Amino acid sequence: MAITSTGLGSGLDVEGLVSKLVAAERDPVTKQIQTKGSAITAKVSALGQVSGALAAFQAAARSLETTSQYLTPVVSSSDSASISATASSAAKIQNHVISVSQLAQNQRLTTGSFATTDTVVGSGKLVIDFGKITKLDGTPATPNASGIYDNTDAKFTTNSTKGSVSITIDSQHNTLAGIQDAINASGAPVTASIVNDGSGYRLVLSSTDSGESNSMRITVSDDAGGSTDTTGLSQLAYDVTRAAGAGQNISQVQAGQSAKLNVDGIAVTTETNTPSNILSGITLNLLKTTTSPVNLSLGRDATSAAKGISAFAKAYNDLQKTLSDVSYYDAKTKSAGALQGESVIRTIQSQVRSVLNGVVPGGTFDSLNDVGISFEKDTGNMLFNQGVFSSAIQKDAASVASLFGSYGSATDNQVSYVSSGSGTKPGKYAISITQAATHGALTAGAAASSTTNIDLTATTNTLSFKIDGTNSGTITLAANNYATGGDLALELQSKINGDAALKAAGVSVSVSFDNTSGKFSITSNRYGSTSSVAVNTISSDLNTALGLSTSDAGVAGQDVAGTIGNAVATGSGQYLTGVGDAQGLKLLIDGSSAGSRGTVTYNRGFAMQLDDAISTLTAKTGALTGRQDSLNNSLDDLTKQLDKLSTRMDDLEKRYRAQFTALDVTISSLRNTSSFLSQQLAALPGASSS
Repeated sequence: MAITSTGLGSGLDVEGLVSKLVAAERDPVTKQIQTKGSAITAKVSALGQVSGALAAFQAAARSLETTSQYLTPVVSSSDSASISATASSAAKIQNHVISVSQLAQNQRLTTGSFATTDTVVGSGKLVIDFGKITKLDGTPATPNASGIYDNTDAKFTTNSTKGSVSITIDSQHNTLAGIQDAINASGAPVTASIVNDGSGYRLVLSSTDSGESNSMRITVSDDAGGSTDTTGLSQLAYDVTRAAGAGQNISQVQAGQSAKLNVDGIAVTTETNTPSNILSGITLNLLKTTTSPVNLSLGRDATSAAKGISAFAKAYNDLQKTLSDVSYYDAKTKSAGALQGESVIRTIQSQVRSVLNGVVPGGTFDSLNDVGISFEKDTGNMLFNQGVFSSAIQKDAASVASLFGSYGSATDNQVSYVSSGSGTKPGKYAISITQAATHGALTAGAAASSTTNIDLTATTNTLSFKIDGTNSGTITLAANNYATGGDLALELQSKINGDAALKAAGVSVSVSFDNTSGKFSITSNRYGSTSSVAVNTISSDLNTALGLSTSDAGVAGQDVAGTIGNAVATGSGQYLTGVGDAQGLKLLIDGSSAGSRGTVTYNRGFAMQLDDAISTLTAKTGALTGRQDSLNNSLDDLTKQLDKLSTRMDDLEKRYRAQFTALDVTISSLRNTSSFLSQQLAALPGASSS
């Protein structure tokens, strides 16, 4: 601090005078600003508490939006060690009686014995097809004790739903262990393992999928030639229509087997022990054969949803307490909450109550009170009666779901609600279809060479396609004598669906053969304008045998077209999406019929309405955020006022100090003059010392 001599000349306490004069002007203003700042800071803090309580309430509301928690039934089994099950929201509340006489199992094949796992087997390519092994008349076929089928009375029918796989065995993987690794790394639905049986090492191949239609056929392209003999990679060839040692070179140790069961008096065969297509919305888990029928009972379990409702009620009550704590006024003590009189509190209370006191029309239940949610008269706290809620779930779960979440219900069973958008308005919308969605397809321009015994054993069987805009690789059909055009159609479908490029693009087809016209048809499994089929290349042999040509003109698929709520909607495949009031309302239109398809009633339930209301309040331009911003701006203004006051007081202090310095100089000068005059007067003649 600089040393000042102010007051030395006059003897006045100039520093004290300046400080007190500045303080007299500064302190009242500072106190006023600080008082305002404290009040505003308290409000900002209180609004932070409100914001936190609102966020917790919004999170609790959002947890109620998922409709599946109200719709999904629970399944109980009278013998869960034999049969258990899970259900989706599509399952009906009813009982089923089921018995199991046979479980599904996967096929397993084993090679001959090799000296070591490093024994070189051979290189080339393995093509694995999947299908069903039967006798020629279609009845079940069984192998002999060595696991070999009678090739003179054996038939392999390709599984039309499953593509073939091609696995390259290069020089780095030509040993027994290398082939095992190559198969397992291919991603094919086959697993390979090596077993030491005490006399040598065997490669065991297991179909990943159970069921008799998932048995294997292994065709070998041996780099050493002779793809059906017992040398090189050909040792792995397996075709039950060929003789042992001449193409049926490995043996079966476990047959592919389908599960057999009786469901509600109906005999059912299924490829898997976990079928989901027998009972709508129910996935069975077959664990063992039964000695007596098992009862499956489906019912509603409101426990999970009830926990969410309880949390919702608690979050609401916590919010109400927070709002009360920050905005109260006690007339007796004259005390008040930080936000007493703030309009934003009334806005929050009004908007939340407006939603909770409203109705959601169109269902069995339209108010919260209908499902056990009420409000205490004295305190306004939310009460939850779980018994009433559980009864409502049992009576009409779909109505409860629509009461809370975003839900659409169609009157036509071939129209399904998929989703909605933020702009979708609740209401009932009429559905009219002018064009059903179709698949892209290609029918051969010429008839096949024959409808039976189509012999491809000595032909070049290669072709390629462009399907749904994706080019396939080269597709090679198995060199067999196909008993019927239908058998060859299954082979063609399997090979197309097994093509790597098409699989990667999610492209698949269905292939059929018309015995009357003798023509093959290839249909994309995709709907809509992006669906198409064309032949890119085809060998001359197949051109003759199949009647297919690169010049054949396919028919492109069409998107569904129609209106939702009398406004032209946007079609994409089978999906129709609305505009206007139905903006974002997405429906799946199944079936091929045009015309009126009933109505879809769409509601946004209480949970979604609360979510929307709170999001609006807390948005950048919302009431709560706006008030918080306003208070923070006021704090900034007060800080600026303090800064300005400090600057002004510094200037005032400088001015006072300059004035007192001038006064000090004047007084000092006057004193000097006075002293001089006194001395002069004392020196005058006749002046007495007195």
